[in-house]
Amino acid sequence: MTDLQVSRHKLTPEVQLELVSLRAMADALGLRYATAGSISATLRELGVVRRHEWLVRRWLLALAAEGVIELDGDSFQVCGVVPESGVVDLAELQECLRLPVDVARLHAGALTVLPQLLRDEITVGELLAPIGTEQDAIAGEGLSLLTDELDDACANLFLRKLISIRRDLRAVEIGGGTGRLTDAILSEVPRAADDYLFTDVSEYVRRVAAAARPQIWTAALDVNEDFVAQGFPNTSADVVIAGHSLHHAVNIGRALTRIRDLLEPGGELLITAPVGDDLAALTSTHFLHSPAQDREVLRGGDIHPPERLWRVALRATGFSLLTSMSVGGRSPVRHHLFHAVREAI
Repeated sequence: MTDLQVSRHKLTPEVQLELVSLRAMADALGLRYATAGSISATLRELGVVRRHEWLVRRWLLALAAEGVIELDGDSFQVCGVVPESGVVDLAELQECLRLPVDVARLHAGALTVLPQLLRDEITVGELLAPIGTEQDAIAGEGLSLLTDELDDACANLFLRKLISIRRDLRAVEIGGGTGRLTDAILSEVPRAADDYLFTDVSEYVRRVAAAARPQIWTAALDVNEDFVAQGFPNTSADVVIAGHSLHHAVNIGRALTRIRDLLEPGGELLITAPVGDDLAALTSTHFLHSPAQDREVLRGGDIHPPERLWRVALRATGFSLLTSMSVGGRSPVRHHLFHAVREAI
């Protein structure tokens, strides 16, 4: 591929990481400027295993969105090139963007072996071993410098709810993961720890959270299973917080319905989520979303659903959207905050 001239405008770190990932996709697919091909032939020639085919199709959509290729059904024409990112030190860039350690390690390692990953000759687990796990990578998926602003906004909204209700809030955090949002809220509202329940499906994550924050409560909660059966009665929470976790739900509408029932009428929901295709995730953590053979990929490969889906799902499940905000600017993946209230009926 022939390189475009580097823009005279300084690229943001977020855009630089996207360009690094986009270039890796194009190289792994063997794209050459001014040539044509087909998706089916590319999959066959690269030896892509069936369970990763969805990922290659998402790569092609991302490349099309950036003007590198034009898609026409099964055919494509390479009509552009990926601009130079200007990145000299990938590790330094990842640190600047505050990517979680295991996510950064997986991304850096995967970029060098994408064709082998597509053929299942190398697994994500092998790239993370011996000091990281797939669980660690999933816990940090989507997190970066971009999420800090949303975490702070969540903490501020939590404080406003506390002031309005004039008593301790019964708070449940779903999929607490790395605890970044937990820490943002407790830093803003330390007294919330007395009635703050940190939940995660992973026992390991819960143990780490409890050790680091002994003042909070922890419990197991799986959004894909009935909440009451897991010991979470209806109308037992004033606030539910889900930071970069609900996009892992098999059915987002069903998960939101369970959260609605957990909240008392007038209770509030704070969701942060990546919306759109994250190019770094497409070349790293998204391999973890490839299904076992003969099963379907989550939401047809829409791992980070668009903003519109969240808005529709919230309305359909009995929530009214109070406020929303996004960060990410030009980035193909934006990070969004949804602040909603459970309707009285």
